[in-house]
Amino acid sequence: MSNFLNKYFGLIKQFISAKEEGSSVGLDIGNSDCKFVQIEKNGDAFQLLHWGIEPVVNDNTEATLKKILDRLEPPYSGVHTAVSGKGTLIRYIAMPRMPLNDLRNSFAIEADKYFPFTQDQIYTDCFILDPQGKDKNMSVMAAAAKKELVDQRVQLLTKLGIQTDFIGINAVALANGLYVLGPGDLARGEDSVIALFDMGESVSNLTILVDKLPRFTRDIFIGGRGFTKKISNVLGVSLEEAQRLKQDPADKSEQVLAACESSLMNMIQELKLSFDYFTTERNCEIKQLLLTGGGSLLNGIEATLEKAFEIKVGVWDPVAQLKLSSNLSREEFHRQSIRLGVAVGLAMYRYDRN
Repeated sequence: MSNFLNKYFGLIKQFISAKEEGSSVGLDIGNSDCKFVQIEKNGDAFQLLHWGIEPVVNDNTEATLKKILDRLEPPYSGVHTAVSGKGTLIRYIAMPRMPLNDLRNSFAIEADKYFPFTQDQIYTDCFILDPQGKDKNMSVMAAAAKKELVDQRVQLLTKLGIQTDFIGINAVALANGLYVLGPGDLARGEDSVIALFDMGESVSNLTILVDKLPRFTRDIFIGGRGFTKKISNVLGVSLEEAQRLKQDPADKSEQVLAACESSLMNMIQELKLSFDYFTTERNCEIKQLLLTGGGSLLNGIEATLEKAFEIKVGVWDPVAQLKLSSNLSREEFHRQSIRLGVAVGLAMYRYDRN
C-alpha cells in the first residue's frame, strides 16, 4: 500500500491502448451517495454498460455498496475507487531531474517537506509531468493520503469481496477522464489552459490543466448542499423541493439565484484567489472554465460565472463522449450524468495502463 498511487499517476500521460477489451468499474464512494459506472472498450470506442447513483441511508455505506454490486454485470476486470477531501493533498513542485523510480525513493524520504503530516501517517507518491523535458529541473505532481483514510476504504472493499489493486484520488480521476475522453466541444486547442471545477455536495475541487495535464489542484469547501439549504431557508420550502428548484426553477429562477447569492459570491472569491495565484505563478491565463459534479446543476450558474470571470464557461459531461448500451436511455440520466465524472475517470484506469 505504500505506493497505492503509483499506477494511477502513471496512467495520466499514457495513450489509450487499442488492445484492451472487457469492462471496468469505477466506484465513487461519497458520504451522501455512491456512484458507479461500468464501461467496456470496443476498438477505439467506449461503451457505458451500466451506471447508478445509490443514496447512503443512515450512514450505511456498506449496504449501499451491496446494492451496487448486485447491479454490476460480470465479468469485469476490477473495481477502481478513490478518496478525497480532508486527509488528501496534492502538490506541484520542481525537483532536480531524475528517473521516476529514483524520484519515488527520494520523495519517500523527503515527503514531510511538502505535506503537513508525519511520514508514518500517510501514503505518498509522485509523478513526473514533463518526463521528456531537457531542463535540469522537472515538474512533479506529488500526492499524499492519510493511512487511516485509505486503510478504512480497503477494509470496507475487502469485507464486501471487492478486489482492487489501487486507491486513487478524486481530483486525479477527473483529470484522467478529461485526458482520455477530451473536454468536449467547448474546449479545443492543444495549448489551452482549462480550469475544471467539480462541484460536490459539501466539497468542490478545482484542477487547472495545461495541455490536459493537471498543474494546480485545490479543494474549496463550498458545494451543492449549501445551495440547497439557502434555497430552502430563503424561499421557505423543504429541502426536497429546494433540490428540485435548484435544477428546474421554472418561473422562480431569479429567486433561486438570489437565494444562493452569498454562497456563489464566496465561491467566486475563492476561485478568483486560485486563478490569480496560478496566473501569476505560471505566467499564463485561464481560457476556459468547465463545470461538473452535482453542484453545477444549479440553474443559471454558468452565466453567473461567465460574467464574473469573463471567460468561456460550460459543463463537462463525461458520459457525453461514451456510447450507450442498447438497454440504456440517455434521456433517463441526462441531468445526472455530470455527477459521474470521478467514476468515469476511475473506470478509464484499466485502459491506460501498460
